[in-house]
Amino acid sequence: MMPVKRLQSFKESFDEILGIVRVCLTSFWFWFPVLYGVYFYLQIWLIFCVHPLTILILPLFLSIYLILQEEKRAKAFYDLHESKYLSASRPIGAGPETKTFKWQVEESVKEYAELLKKKQKEQKGSG
Repeated sequence: MMPVKRLQSFKESFDEILGIVRVCLTSFWFWFPVLYGVYFYLQIWLIFCVHPLTILILPLFLSIYLILQEEKRAKAFYDLHESKYLSASRPIGAGPETKTFKWQVEESVKEYAELLKKKQKEQKGSG
């Protein structure tokens, strides 16, 4: 009977220890000093082992990518790219034709002048 009590007592103690370990390992405050220590040594490593100009590589690539995207957006917005189309009446091996954008300046200036007149009339009417 004595070994059974010892075994039961050991099992209860072991369960309590596992419970305490589980509570400690799942607590934020247990990991906070560990993470701070890792952060501290990471900062020291960054100071001595990483060249400062390497930090500029990602913003440089991001800037170049965004400039290219802006050019694509502008071309799409103003329809400045050459669009290729195939006509049904063209022979099979002739290939696509290119249609380029032609900006009609006089027409655009007239539309802009009319738009300004409308805005001035609206401002005079409301003001």
